[in-house]
Amino acid sequence: MTDERRTHLVFDMHGSVFRSAFILFLFLVVTGAFMYPKSANADGLFQEQLSASFDDRKTDLIIKMMPPVVTTETLENQSQKPVIQFKLYDPATKEGFKHVTYYITIEKDGKKLLSDWFHDHKGDLKIEMKPSDAESIKVYGEPDPILQAFTGTDRNPVIATGPIFSEGGLYHFMVRVTTIDYDRTLIPDDKQPEYDGWLSIGAVENQQVSLDDGSKKLIPIQIISYYDELKDFSFNPDSKEIQFTMPFDWNVTRLEANKIMVHQEVNLPKPSKLSSESYVGTIDGMNVTKNLMIDSTNSTKDIVHFMIPKPVVMEIAQQVSKVGQAGDGLMKFTLKPTI
Repeated sequence: MTDERRTHLVFDMHGSVFRSAFILFLFLVVTGAFMYPKSANADGLFQEQLSASFDDRKTDLIIKMMPPVVTTETLENQSQKPVIQFKLYDPATKEGFKHVTYYITIEKDGKKLLSDWFHDHKGDLKIEMKPSDAESIKVYGEPDPILQAFTGTDRNPVIATGPIFSEGGLYHFMVRVTTIDYDRTLIPDDKQPEYDGWLSIGAVENQQVSLDDGSKKLIPIQIISYYDELKDFSFNPDSKEIQFTMPFDWNVTRLEANKIMVHQEVNLPKPSKLSSESYVGTIDGMNVTKNLMIDSTNSTKDIVHFMIPKPVVMEIAQQVSKVGQAGDGLMKFTLKPTI
């Protein structure tokens, strides 16, 4: 193996094994098991583990999307109905708290999509999301007669239907817990645990490019962004370089206060003149080749993942600030084959 190829993580195994290992990798990064302490704020992918306290008790909250990978394309073409789980538990014993009432607000790009009361006697709330073309979101569930909160069961979860998860990118979840242990005993306002997290819906961008080789053959490229909608796609046929941008807030204070993981997925058909054993990637001019993960197990395509953890994002942010590019609010990607 060459030194160039050693800079990549290339998995030569069955596709299902790669997917399982990759999802585990994402879980470890997103939950902070690799390098980040837990906090009540995060900026994640498909699962958040957030910490807060109630009196002298630690109360951790899991916000989890099932299945873990949801995109605008799977929602539209496969009629996917993801379920969001909210589970409050004691981190010391791993036991869940019971009789939990949640006040949940969901926002996208600062716009409030949902804000309502929910209750689960086991503390393990599940909300099924059904995207639709309706103008507003409606919630369906069994109303608690006293708490006026929606409840559900494993077989019949609470359902939220309407313009939710209709766009790719980050969704902001703000959760406040108002009862623990007892249905009818409200926690005082100044002691209610609060949590602030994010989940990602993959934004799918399909493009076709051609090379200056006289063939005029179109090569399909699919990019999935798990952070925000993509912009400004372009392709250089001479260097075979793919270029695209994504809105991004480079505010260093914001980045320091949150867990950050930027994930982009580029699908390249094979055999084609864009597929390769290795690739070079940059973000805003900084080489991030070592942060590429390549899934070459599929016989019809290479899947190149940009996996950019917080330390690398912070390093790029410092560079962007020095050259005065933070004001454009964009993260600029390039990817090209090395062979």
